[in-house]
Amino acid sequence: MKKFLLFVLALGIGFSSFSQTKHVLRSTKIPVMNVALEKAPEQSPRTIMASEKPAAQTETINGIDATFIPIGKAGNAYGFYNSPRTYLWADANLNSVVFTHRMQGGTELEGNSRVAYDLSTDGGATWTTDVQAYAPTGPGPTYPMDAGRYPQGGIINPEGNTDPANAYYAFYICTLDDSQGSNWGGAAVGSNALTETDPPNASQINLTSSGDYYRYVPDAYTITQQGKAWNLQPSMDVSSGSPIYMGDLIIGPGEILDGEITYDGDLMSFLAPNDGINDSKIAFAPDGQTGYILVMSDSESDPQPYTSYHPILLKTTDGGDTWSDPNHVILGSEDGISTVKNYWSDETMEEVYGAGFNRDEIYYNMGYQTDLIIDSKGNPHITGIIALGTEDGWYPNEGTMATWHVYSDDGGSTWVADALYDNIWLQGEPAGLVMYNRPYAASTMDGHYLFFSWIDTDLEGAEANLNPNIFVTGYDSEDHTYNQSGVQNVTALSLYWFAAFYGSMSQYVFAEENGDVWDCEIPFVFTEYTNPADPAAEMNFYYIKGFNLPMPVGIDSHEGLANFSVSQNSPNPAVNNTSILVTSETAGVINLRVNNILGQVVHKESVNNSALAHTFNINVSNLESGIYFYTVEIGKSSITKKMLVK
Repeated sequence: MKKFLLFVLALGIGFSSFSQTKHVLRSTKIPVMNVALEKAPEQSPRTIMASEKPAAQTETINGIDATFIPIGKAGNAYGFYNSPRTYLWADANLNSVVFTHRMQGGTELEGNSRVAYDLSTDGGATWTTDVQAYAPTGPGPTYPMDAGRYPQGGIINPEGNTDPANAYYAFYICTLDDSQGSNWGGAAVGSNALTETDPPNASQINLTSSGDYYRYVPDAYTITQQGKAWNLQPSMDVSSGSPIYMGDLIIGPGEILDGEITYDGDLMSFLAPNDGINDSKIAFAPDGQTGYILVMSDSESDPQPYTSYHPILLKTTDGGDTWSDPNHVILGSEDGISTVKNYWSDETMEEVYGAGFNRDEIYYNMGYQTDLIIDSKGNPHITGIIALGTEDGWYPNEGTMATWHVYSDDGGSTWVADALYDNIWLQGEPAGLVMYNRPYAASTMDGHYLFFSWIDTDLEGAEANLNPNIFVTGYDSEDHTYNQSGVQNVTALSLYWFAAFYGSMSQYVFAEENGDVWDCEIPFVFTEYTNPADPAAEMNFYYIKGFNLPMPVGIDSHEGLANFSVSQNSPNPAVNNTSILVTSETAGVINLRVNNILGQVVHKESVNNSALAHTFNINVSNLESGIYFYTVEIGKSSITKKMLVK
């Protein structure tokens, strides 16, 4: 019954509008976060909410039985919104998962300025919740002194250990110690014996801003499989009220010594003061030796041709003892990535830039947020939105942006990219708090299979990313192939369809060999607003247990997504007739299938493509108005896109 009601609601909203405003130019610099705790304005009434917290719910999604399990709670939405940080951490060697979040309560010492973790030692089936790991150091004028904010955490597991009782939970947070003014300036690291939960006996080390260390809100945290925790953040002076980059990265490795985490912070000179920085990440290969720092910057001190904000990487091959010079991933110009430059159709390019455009002289921008994972061979894989742009901004709008997989197969010397998904929305502001597309990258523990997730609102009639679903796809880094099922909607037709707020993915997934496939169970978490209009109200968190993507073993002929491209149907919405252009690098049979929203096939045809390009002309005059999906298959690879019929 609940699925039927959601379906009717989706259709009712879906036919109210067929398009959003196109080609809106925005700044490439991410807007300064609003981190105050006052009540935000009321959000759009379109947002779908559960009226009360239900028990665990098992849903069947694309033939997969997934269970939505309520875990811990937080006193408000702050600390989980905005950036895709390291909140959720799974360790397959321990069959364990932890989720890091702020606690419940008001602004008092025993309130929401504390940090906790939720723990499962049976693969996410059952949980111990709200295990306190951090507490403020004393009362303060507005908030408690060293109040905990924006927490990240994971599991430090000694190499070779399979017993959760011998592992540790570790965290990295920013704190309000007022050392930079306006409350900001502090940080803290800490740990607790993983299963010592009742009561916990956590340690914490509080850090402050002093000298050239300007601490603000970090986005980067990871833990190697050898048991070293790494935190990273740009040194940002926020004394003026707006963050200003000071020309250094603050990097801090830590290890467990005598049962407690250690901290050894250092400064790394990087780019130049005042360069723009939107995001930063750090990740290591399974061996713990090869690792990369990723910074998203416009590098105004070292501009790159026809490239705005872009990935800049530092590489280590000695476990972080030394790091390379910056390596710019150039998106535009003659030296840019060809699949990016040729992804959007001539019609779209003419709409944006006018006739006579030169694809080598178009600006491209990646942002605002990204994620990074390293494969089994030590190669970096980056995911995030890339959109068309100009010298003055970018166009992160439907039709001019997509989620990409940008990667190198030779340790960062050369770069290629595959488009994964045509995004509809970049952001929304549920309850007044900004929510971007939250890209995540994950892998199996051995780095063989990779996974990329993001959130988007694919509900027609929506006015922003206010009704998010979680999307995911998988990639075999050794065969260079994507999972045959393509992009999956993790929350479709569930109780939380269009309501997976701030969906987040673990850095590692669970995997089990099952005949000719690896069953990869991907951990996700999201939050539920208990009061749709108030981010300061209590928040419920949910863990998604049992969402599997099967990854084939040893497939030789499965081609990756980069080997052919499929245009958006034109016109869209379609009236009477519409066209779809398919271009391929190899000749062969192209299969086209059109499904309605219930999954029923309403049209299909095939063509033997010898010219490497083919245009399908589809008569839609006999179709009812509404939402359809068309899938193009070449060999064992497929691309699916949405089509509207009016």
